[in-house]
Amino acid sequence: MVQRLQCCLRLSSLPTLHFHSFVPSSTKVQDQGFFYNTSRDFRSHPRPLTNILPIGKKQVGRMNVFTQQLNPITGKLEWGVQPEDYDYKQEVARSAYADMLHDQERNDKYYEGLRRAVAQLKAGGQEVRVLDIGTGTGLLSMMAVSCGADVVTACEAFHPMAECARKGLKQNGFEDKVKLVPKRSTELEVGPGKDLEQRANLLVAELLDTELIGEGAIDTYRHARDNLLTEDALLVPSEGTVYAQVVSSEMLQRWNRISPVKDHTNGSQQVLLDVPSVVARCHGAAAVHDLQLSQVPRHWLTPLSQPLPVFRFDWSGRKAEELPYDRTTRTTFLPLSSGQCDAVLMWWEVKMDQEGDVNLSCAPYWAHPDLAHKGWKGSSEEIPWRDHWMQAVYYLPQVRSVTHHTPVSLLSCHDEYSLWFNIQKDDSELVNTERPVCECGVHIVNSRTRLGQLNDPRRIEVYTRVLRSLVTPDSVILALGDGCLMAIMAAKLGARHVYLTEGSEANRRVAQQFIVTNDVQHKVTILPQDVSDTLLSQLVAPVTIAFSEPFFSTSLLPWHSLYCWYMRNSCIHLMDSSATRIPSSVTIWGLPVAYRDLWKIRSPLHQCNGFKMDIFDKLIESASEEADERVEPHPLWEYPTRAKSQPIQLLTLDLTTTIPEAPISKEGTMALTTEGLVNGMALWADWHLTDQDQDVITTGPISPVVLDQNVEWDTYSRQGVYLFRQPININKDLPSTLQYSITFQPLDGMLNFEFGIEVKGREEG
Repeated sequence: MVQRLQCCLRLSSLPTLHFHSFVPSSTKVQDQGFFYNTSRDFRSHPRPLTNILPIGKKQVGRMNVFTQQLNPITGKLEWGVQPEDYDYKQEVARSAYADMLHDQERNDKYYEGLRRAVAQLKAGGQEVRVLDIGTGTGLLSMMAVSCGADVVTACEAFHPMAECARKGLKQNGFEDKVKLVPKRSTELEVGPGKDLEQRANLLVAELLDTELIGEGAIDTYRHARDNLLTEDALLVPSEGTVYAQVVSSEMLQRWNRISPVKDHTNGSQQVLLDVPSVVARCHGAAAVHDLQLSQVPRHWLTPLSQPLPVFRFDWSGRKAEELPYDRTTRTTFLPLSSGQCDAVLMWWEVKMDQEGDVNLSCAPYWAHPDLAHKGWKGSSEEIPWRDHWMQAVYYLPQVRSVTHHTPVSLLSCHDEYSLWFNIQKDDSELVNTERPVCECGVHIVNSRTRLGQLNDPRRIEVYTRVLRSLVTPDSVILALGDGCLMAIMAAKLGARHVYLTEGSEANRRVAQQFIVTNDVQHKVTILPQDVSDTLLSQLVAPVTIAFSEPFFSTSLLPWHSLYCWYMRNSCIHLMDSSATRIPSSVTIWGLPVAYRDLWKIRSPLHQCNGFKMDIFDKLIESASEEADERVEPHPLWEYPTRAKSQPIQLLTLDLTTTIPEAPISKEGTMALTTEGLVNGMALWADWHLTDQDQDVITTGPISPVVLDQNVEWDTYSRQGVYLFRQPININKDLPSTLQYSITFQPLDGMLNFEFGIEVKGREEG
């Protein structure tokens, strides 16, 4: 059997987001029923935003539109033809519906909560009238009918999903038992002949996100209480509780604050790159850093508190104080040890019934109620996996030191959509409870991933060693990238002059702060990102070192930073004929793997709790085919990944040469001998700064790959993830061969991947 799976990754046709969806950093907006937090680190799901800059859109025919986008490698604006419903297709493909519906615990507990609520109303002699807000596939509405509800009304504002729900209800025989209204709940009308004939006495909804309230749950529930529900209505879920745990963690802080770079050679403590005071004292951004906390290594964290319940939300809102738009709570605790309060970990739990017997927890394994007897001796494999509800990290406005068993208080705050935290040492201390705002610019122009890279000791060691070996008093350096702080360090290492290219005014302001703080303003000049029109006479001398870290804010996949090659080729006229080019080459690697959980985000459902989901599967598959690329960026350190072979060197590009005109291709095969399922490929790039083996910045494994063991991935990169449409079972009795090919198209920055697995003795399928 040969299963042929192809991937054409067109870097110029990544997801488009049009002008109407852009908002300032740290702002949440609602569009077609989805909420986005633009200051979060971008993931390919469930939030459909990307930082690939779309430029515009225009109609070119009845059924198609042109979309103009910035190619992240070539840096050119390109037009592409897309179907007119491309925006919808994107949102469907990147929604968390499939991942959410693979969450069997969630489905079971919603079903049980509905069963109990319907039974309670029936026992009281009431007709059961259900309102399902944001029905999605219609699953919860069908559950309600199956539990005995008399009347069920479902609303869904996202039209593709409303149509999917309509077809799904029909397929399952519920077409005449559920009234589907394609509106937001805030648009529903109550009365004879209207959306709801009378107020509902049972509300079921899934309005929750990682922050619990980030999708507008407070306002939606309050509106429902005031306008759509009876006074004594039951709710599924009935209430939610937010838990917080204060920790000390140098590792987590690397995603929040930039630290000075020091020279530790020969016992030296010389500061090679200092941090501006405005950056050091900045409160940072209040935006949530959502993580799979169960994958955080234990040695990263020193708990300073037990998990603390800090907020309770009674979704019925019968008591005004239980569902306010904003509030601050104060929770006093005795620190478990002395140390620095670096961050607050957060998760939530909801009650699915009225009595609190059926609970759903999003806690990491060490705090999960089902593993209370194990604590830190438990593991992530013992609790349900979910990516639609993760856990969160909040960074405190200031690092606070606490003493073992000396009482301190955690101040917990929320508004309508967000949470934030602070530490109060004693009752008399005045602590600002306003939402933190970045004043230095660093937290605005840099993602969490980028901040981690800027603090990564492994990267800093390689950059420092390479620059120290190459920089001389005659060096003229051209730094190509965004936020290239290592180039500023090169000025302190003695370079004659450094030219920085920055793509935005915000980046230029941040760079200028570092330049002044390090007292190199006389030898560092900031240029625009496009230096193709810059004249050699504008420089002090021809460039002797063209340097890139490499990083660009438009880069999502590891090889997107090939943009440095294209930039370098546009400014050859500024370079000395013998100029050193850093990095000198890049290698694209691949690894056949078994993703423990990540495969669920693209795997078909077929059925949920006995209800057919084929219509939904087809919708997601169709939307993904039209709007998605087969390779997605994911931070694989958060997703356990077993290696099913040794890494495969797919392609190496020599970046010291000019960009070739003809495509570059490579293909090959590899025998797969490790038994078990292979459900995808992991892809990454190694950036060779020089021709020395130790001068490599990897975005892949940071320790040797061991067959059938979890891979240890670079924490500060996203790797490329390719998921097979069907997993392949490797059996030692039936020899299996991985076939692969990769082609680099220089003209438009296209990378074509093809992967296939041939299993001997089976028919082709």
